[in-house]
Amino acid sequence: MGSGFLTSVGQSGLLGQGIVVFLFVISIYAWAIIFYKNGVIRKARVSSFRFLKKFRENPDGMIGHYADRQRFSPSPFARILEAGLAELALIQGGPGKTGVPRPLNIVQVDGLERSIERTISEEVLDLRRHLIVLATVAAASPFVGLFGTVWGIMQAFAAMSVTGSASISSVAPGVSAALTTTVAGLAVAIPALVGYNYLMNRVRELTAGMENFSSEIMSAVERNFGSR
Repeated sequence: MGSGFLTSVGQSGLLGQGIVVFLFVISIYAWAIIFYKNGVIRKARVSSFRFLKKFRENPDGMIGHYADRQRFSPSPFARILEAGLAELALIQGGPGKTGVPRPLNIVQVDGLERSIERTISEEVLDLRRHLIVLATVAAASPFVGLFGTVWGIMQAFAAMSVTGSASISSVAPGVSAALTTTVAGLAVAIPALVGYNYLMNRVRELTAGMENFSSEIMSAVERNFGSR
């Protein structure tokens, strides 16, 4: 099968060969993104679950968890808590002031929530970075391959009209070579699509986890800094 594919590539002309080489390069790039982002997201998930477990052991000791952000640096949860505590320190009057709780008013609580939401948005954007490339590859590769196929078939029929031969033996090699680019396009698009859907699902799971974690932070803030 491999030798037959290479033979078809050799018969597909300069344009067809160029398209196959282009798709091969794009495929390597797409696979590199899949492996890289899978590693990044996996580290973020594992570190986040560990951080969340430690946080839930003492949710009201938020300030004590501030030092944990270095140990759990791949975790977006740690960065969300860090951003929340930084905003809370400003509200309380500066760094180190959160140790003496002062009730928060509605405006201050809204500001704290916006700070946490902004951090979540930044973390989600970071997790999604480069995934649009996979979506583009999955959508465009079949059409690139189809372009090569249509062009090759046009060339095959043009050659047939010149030679005046319409036999299968004269047309089949050209059509086979033309269809090679479609096969190459699908071979690139399918893994890119599967990888994109898989990674996006992981990102959505982490996004839901971050939103739930932000609710836990706000609950702890209300218990410790709510009106009395």
